[in-house]
Amino acid sequence: MSSFAWIVAGAFLWAAGAAEAAGAGQAGGAGDLKVGIAVRDVTPDGPVWLSGYSARNKASERVDQKLLVSAAAFDAAGQDRFVLLALDNCEVSREFNAPVLAEIERRHSLAPGAVIVVSSHTHSGPCLARTLPAMFAFDGIEKERVDKYSEKLGAALVEVVGAAIEDLKPARLEAGKGTAGFAMNRRVYRDDRVDFGENPVGPVDRDVPVLKVSSPEGEARAVLFGYACHGTSIAGDDFYVVSGDYMAYAREHIEAAFPGTKALYLTGCGADSNPSPRGRLIHAKQHGLELAGAVAGVLSRPMRPVQGRFRRAFARIDLPLAPPPSREKLAADAQDQNPYVARRARAWLALLDGSKPLPSSVSFPMSVIRFGSHGSDLADLTFFFLAGETVVDYALRLKQEHALESPWTVGYAFEVPCYIPSVRILKEGGYEADSSLIYYGIYGPFLGRTESMIIEKAREMVRGLKEP
Repeated sequence: MSSFAWIVAGAFLWAAGAAEAAGAGQAGGAGDLKVGIAVRDVTPDGPVWLSGYSARNKASERVDQKLLVSAAAFDAAGQDRFVLLALDNCEVSREFNAPVLAEIERRHSLAPGAVIVVSSHTHSGPCLARTLPAMFAFDGIEKERVDKYSEKLGAALVEVVGAAIEDLKPARLEAGKGTAGFAMNRRVYRDDRVDFGENPVGPVDRDVPVLKVSSPEGEARAVLFGYACHGTSIAGDDFYVVSGDYMAYAREHIEAAFPGTKALYLTGCGADSNPSPRGRLIHAKQHGLELAGAVAGVLSRPMRPVQGRFRRAFARIDLPLAPPPSREKLAADAQDQNPYVARRARAWLALLDGSKPLPSSVSFPMSVIRFGSHGSDLADLTFFFLAGETVVDYALRLKQEHALESPWTVGYAFEVPCYIPSVRILKEGGYEADSSLIYYGIYGPFLGRTESMIIEKAREMVRGLKEP
């Protein structure tokens, strides 16, 4: 190990030890709050096609680390309940989620929107059935492997929610925030186009929010943490390795430093940010260590109490798309040399042939969960859960507009229908605004009022939750 690596590792271990010493006596204000934690292993049993990159041409070769789904169930004196699912996977679609959520809601009498699947967005996790249909079209043994893994994952999601609810115990919460520096805006401007690269002056969110869950006596049980950056540290020679990327390595470091504590990662709104540097497995491990160190640093300092009472709101809004293409355009695209363009066009032609309307909008689920005194203008903690590959502008704007709410912005929540661009990105164009829609089987782009619709719905939800 290099001297630099020893210094970084030593700093992390020092912070972890300080956090253990400082964490035992913190105040909490749990009230009637109960929290349950559960974890299930969702590592594939054998080779399976990995999601995130269309350039892959074969199934996975080996497993570098276990993939997990972790659940945190929150119960407010039996009056309301929600469950967070932190999943090591690129993303889940509405079509994949629907039967899983229906079974969970049936078993546990949970309301729609009360189960929030947050995908880590690792690009080194298995493909899922009925997800990214224009990017992946499997047959034969590869389809069998993907279908088998999807069934395994669906069953694990149902099981882990039940286990977390069974684990409900009195709890107290504390929150804090650190920073990590490896997220880099990836949109660079070359002549008349926007390309992938590193833009050191582009917008980015480097906050590391942390929520500590303890017993009433102060014993740490779980740590929730987040970061706004793509799960794309790994590529190159490690292109076919199963891994949770830097997010899972950070989790492993945190859990090793705090035995008995479970760490859950909640992905931020970093759809237009990449890790820097990137390209190898070692980069994922380096970023994981840095992120874990940031979390340990937060835990080593006094954290603010979070009152256990919470209110939540859930909504689906329809984000408008540009008018759909003509049949002639679809027919031409169906013959395109680009297989993803052709696949998308054929799916839309099938809708026309079946006398079904072409999509004119994208369904977008979102939720706000507010912890603190009802009727107060100040919240102890407010989660903003946004679906899709949400770009950083949403995090920055929500944090600015709702600063008194102690905001924590989470992307890739519920389901991932596609990228969710801001007005800025729609005007600039590029992958997040346009060509990424091909892989999601959507013709666009979104209309310019998309951002204002999401922001206004968030305002409306916060207003409602603040009422006495």
